[in-house]
Amino acid sequence: MTAGLAIQATVHLPELPIGPWAGLGVLALWAAVALVVGSLLLHRRDA
Repeated sequence: MTAGLAIQATVHLPELPIGPWAGLGVLALWAAVALVVGSLLLHRRDA
């Protein structure tokens, strides 16, 4: 959640626990992992 909120921040950037670009990277990584896992499960279960 912190990564997603960091993307929306426009003020007080040095006070954030993670920067906006790093937050976007974390969010993209989570989405990519979810898509890969979903694809693997679909191919495995679809006979």
